Amino acid sequence: MAGDSNKDPLLSNKIAGAVLAALLLVFGLPQLTAAIFGGGHDSGHSEELHLAYCCVELATEAAGEIEEKPMDLGAMMAEASMPSGERRSALCKSCHTFEEGGANGTGPNLWDVVGRGVGTVPGFNYTTALKEFGGVWSYERLNEYLKDSQGYVPGTAMVQRFPRDSQRVEILAYLGSLSDNPVAFPEPIAAIAEADAGEAEEETAVVEEAAGEVTEVLEE
Repeated sequence: MAGDSNKDPLLSNKIAGAVLAALLLVFGLPQLTAAIFGGGHDSGHSEELHLAYCCVELATEAAGEIEEKPMDLGAMMAEASMPSGERRSALCKSCHTFEEGGANGTGPNLWDVVGRGVGTVPGFNYTTALKEFGGVWSYERLNEYLKDSQGYVPGTAMVQRFPRDSQRVEILAYLGSLSDNPVAFPEPIAAIAEADAGEAEEETAVVEEAAGEVTEVLEE
């Protein structure tokens, strides 16, 4: 009985508590870690992928909106600064001359380039790519060529790029001035649309008038 009296009356409770604590550590710690740090193969990775695709989708939509908006070359050129275009064209003077009758360099002389046939400057050895490209250097074609020469005419020797629209139109305006008879700038999109609408109205009026005359003849 003496041994029983010295026995800790809370021993069984302490043992039960220790066992419960161990169970909590074994089964509860992984869940606690996942909740704090976002671990787990299912919840963590699926959430990260969802967020990543969301960002890609938004970026794609934004890029699509930018690409779908057409460049109004005529409107931009009407506002372009020729002096600024001349300053920007200084980058090209290492390869080209700009004055009338100027010598060819690494690139052909650019006097009267707008409206000139592609690959037609006498005495200049053009690449096969430009010879086969053919046609005439319009403002629209020069715009694409300056934007990305290698992309527009693969195989050309020119590698200069002007990706910004505002810079290109200034250069184009300056190039257009290099002539005794400058080629007129392209019409703005709004002006073209207005002209097309006017022509459509005139055609409709002519058809209606002709239909009226036919009706009168039939009634007689």
